[in-house]
Amino acid sequence: MYATTQNSLRAEAYYHGYDFAQHHPGGYRLMVLDFGAARKLGSSTWGSIAFGNPSTAFSNADILSALQCAADGVHSGYAAGDTIIAYGNSNYRMSNSGMSQSDAWAAGYYQSVRVKNLNDYQRASNYNKQGAAAASDIEPSWESAAMSKQLVNGVSDHGWALVYNFGSADGCPSSGSGGACTKGWTVADVAYVSYHGSAVPLPEIYYTVNADQWTVIRRWWSNTSQVPFYFWGTTSEIAPGVLTPAQSWNALNDRNNSFVLSELICFGY
Repeated sequence: MYATTQNSLRAEAYYHGYDFAQHHPGGYRLMVLDFGAARKLGSSTWGSIAFGNPSTAFSNADILSALQCAADGVHSGYAAGDTIIAYGNSNYRMSNSGMSQSDAWAAGYYQSVRVKNLNDYQRASNYNKQGAAAASDIEPSWESAAMSKQLVNGVSDHGWALVYNFGSADGCPSSGSGGACTKGWTVADVAYVSYHGSAVPLPEIYYTVNADQWTVIRRWWSNTSQVPFYFWGTTSEIAPGVLTPAQSWNALNDRNNSFVLSELICFGY
């Protein structure tokens, strides 16, 4: 989300919802609106810093209003299928902004609260072909594992929303069944933020090595848990030099046959 004012944020969200609905391929599909870095904006105010220039802080109240506009857009543009609208954020430099681990937990908790508020709005509006979820672009190079885990824990502890991790596995090994990743993270840490509590993995697969890294993460989980580790799909990007969306999904599925579900989100679609 690149808006710099509340009105433009609402308009952008409506457009994305309408456009997504018009091109819906059928079935259950996920639309993630990435509102940027999770932030504490005041003593009891939470939200995010969006991607616009200048980058703008939006409170969760602003974000909920935009999410409701996205729901209106999906309804107005409806062509087929069901749409899950996700409130997306990231773990980008939370500690650098002065946030503590308890702040990170609260950011996740109130993210989930707003997802529940969105669902209430959808039900009250009789948008019966819609649902709501949380999502977070969690990348080891951006923040410590301890802080990032608390962002996921907050969503999980609220107890309502799934949180899709559409992040990365920076520096993780591409073979074996464990090991160290970047900036003090381990394979176990990446598994935690991807499949602990209400988290589910929708990993960035931009290069084939990313599929190898996430295979190691699934292998570690399988060796330490009796609960199967399923990828809910992949996150892709349309850009020069990276895998196409189809190649992204296929690369992960080729290495994890029967453990990759059918969702595919894509930046730059």
